[in-house]
Amino acid sequence: MNKKAITGGALAGFILAGGFIGSASAQTAATETGLTETQVIQIALLEVPGEVQDVAPETEDGMQFYEIEVLPSEGVETELEIAAETGEVLKVGAEKQGCDKDDDA
Repeated sequence: MNKKAITGGALAGFILAGGFIGSASAQTAATETGLTETQVIQIALLEVPGEVQDVAPETEDGMQFYEIEVLPSEGVETELEIAAETGEVLKVGAEKQGCDKDDDA
């Protein structure tokens, strides 16, 4: 049997189990957007391991999603967009440089 498939399946089961437990304790947040902020952060870190810098709920063209900024241990800050209802990863890309208000450039 494929060891990677077993490990991946176990990890997915662990995350889903944690999601169900977390959703029971955060029922209000889950009813508004589908997934809690904690669940969306878990999904983002599976996609891009690192340190979460910012999480913001967004709505565009009637679609709710979370915008998450993750700083990997090596590399450029990465921005993800994750659907609030389904947890689908909609976008993964390098954070745009030079857009900060504090940037003197």
